[in-house]
Amino acid sequence: MSKEWLWWLGEFGLAAVVAVVAGFVTRDVPISVLYGLFVGTVFFVLRHFSLVASRFQKEVDELEDKALNLPTSSHKEDIDPFFKQVARHSRDEAIRLGREITNGKFYIQSRSLANIILEYFRQARPGERIFVTNYGGVMFDSPQGEIVRQMNFDLAKEGADITRVFIETSNAKPEEKKRIREEMERQKGHLNVRYTKETRLPPEARRNIVMIGDRYVAYGNYVKSIIPNRQIVDECWFYTNRDEIEKGKQLAETIIKLSEEYK
Repeated sequence: MSKEWLWWLGEFGLAAVVAVVAGFVTRDVPISVLYGLFVGTVFFVLRHFSLVASRFQKEVDELEDKALNLPTSSHKEDIDPFFKQVARHSRDEAIRLGREITNGKFYIQSRSLANIILEYFRQARPGERIFVTNYGGVMFDSPQGEIVRQMNFDLAKEGADITRVFIETSNAKPEEKKRIREEMERQKGHLNVRYTKETRLPPEARRNIVMIGDRYVAYGNYVKSIIPNRQIVDECWFYTNRDEIEKGKQLAETIIKLSEEYK
């Protein structure tokens, strides 16, 4: 049975229930019929309006994308919701910028990659297995880093199995090594914390990895900031296809074998 028929069946059923209740309360059949017709009419109008508005918005979105020579695949139902959200935000920013340029005045409101990564972490579901590496130092000395840390702690409380591996680079300075150990101390009571050195890992493992269950895998790189003891996200790749997920699992298993539990 199609969704359309299910909707109609639901509306008819609700109208019938209202009619029966009205008839029982008033003991008046004509009034109960009128109540049923009224409720059915209201829900028909609301549903029709909702369908028209949804189709109109979809057409507007696709026309805006075509006008900017952007692909319209973000409107397909099989696109991952997180990816769709990121694509739509970027599209909306491009449209806003284009409109302002026509007036000879504009401002830049670019989206921070760090914010996208925060939203990526929010895709995790309670109870899922999560694997994370911190390569080349820590990124928790910022408001966003604190949000990520607390988000991980909350997920762990809700039953998520989170393993975080801290990777010390070969050129790490004494103060960087100290900060890594301080952060491991903060997290070991909440997460499964592990530790290893860069020299023990294969080249493909020497980067930041975040795996969320069997649904997502992301690889990120960081650059040094001009601000002392801070790091800035440089680039990040997100995947949902099965091949990359399997590669991510194998890489995670390799890193775990080459690391040691931090106690």
